[in-house]
Amino acid sequence: MVLMQVLLCLSLKTRSKKAYNLNMFIGFVPLSFSISFILSFLLIYLDKRAASFGDVNIRESTRTLHNKSISRFGGVAIYLSTFLTIFVTYLLEFQWDAIGIIVIMCFCLPAFFIGLLDDLNFYMKPWLRLILLTPAPVLFFVYGDIRITSLDLGYFDDFLQIEILALAFSCFAIVGMINAFNLIDGINGQLCSYLISIILALKLMENLIGNTVILPVEFVYFTNILLGSLIGFFILNIFGKIFLGDSGSYFLGAIVCFALISAQQMNNFSPWSVMLILSYPFTDLIFSVLRRRFITGGDAMQPDAEHLHHVIYKRLKKLNFKDDRLRHLFVIIFISILNFPYIMSAIYFANNTAALISIFVLYVTSYLMIYFSLSPRFLLRNEK
Repeated sequence: MVLMQVLLCLSLKTRSKKAYNLNMFIGFVPLSFSISFILSFLLIYLDKRAASFGDVNIRESTRTLHNKSISRFGGVAIYLSTFLTIFVTYLLEFQWDAIGIIVIMCFCLPAFFIGLLDDLNFYMKPWLRLILLTPAPVLFFVYGDIRITSLDLGYFDDFLQIEILALAFSCFAIVGMINAFNLIDGINGQLCSYLISIILALKLMENLIGNTVILPVEFVYFTNILLGSLIGFFILNIFGKIFLGDSGSYFLGAIVCFALISAQQMNNFSPWSVMLILSYPFTDLIFSVLRRRFITGGDAMQPDAEHLHHVIYKRLKKLNFKDDRLRHLFVIIFISILNFPYIMSAIYFANNTAALISIFVLYVTSYLMIYFSLSPRFLLRNEK
């Protein structure tokens, strides 16, 4: 407990207005980072112990790029470190609505547990998994008042004013995005680096444009806590020591959807600002379905290793990048450079729907041009 208090003091030490701004930028990060790193390290140790007794954790999947036992429970470290940090701040009576954030974390439990079952090798058919993910957006809608009621698309928005249609569309969109987050988690550090980019962009733009973005202290501190948890895990994940797993990608997909939609609603931003921030997983999901349906063939509901990050990875391999870690790192850097300007643009033009749609179209075009320019020819053949 003494260590916890020291880390909290480091997180919240403020002596001036400048220090206060810094506090709002990194508050609680040291604590959540430390808990996440320790839990991740512990899970790595437990996996090694299990492997020594013959329980080797290697998933038989087309997406698998490793050949040794590696823990898939990084999502457990991120969820627990985030939850524990929030709970500690509540016990120590810091002045923010920790209980409200804890409730939101509980709303994400259905998504987290469905992913955890998969990490524990409990097989579920894709359609069943989609159904079991639905309670998360339903809880957001009914109890959190987080709902999609406008897309700035004229008459279509009139339909979203009908409660049951708004609920159905919110479930469809959020469950789809949760799965999209899972799809882009195919390279060490890929999903984490993307989410870290989103959080940093939010914080940079908040400081650059000031009162234009209104974020309550609960939102700011929660994103700080999540940032610390992500970095604590990322340090070990980038070296292939531990994987995020479906529990992590599903939880992060759910909580990020909640956070972005709530921020958009608080500030009355265009819904296309959220769409542009999430353009990477959205484009990857839609293109993957269309690619398998019309180009390469195969079941659109099954995983494959032909996403953009896989294409870049394979191209680097063909170019004789022999160090596997270096290939993973280069993929992360490449996709981060691609995505970050669009994330920043989504925040800067948050009230300009026309600009946001134009930039979104530009992103999709850029994605497709990069994919087809890098994709080896065998990826474009029908491999039925």
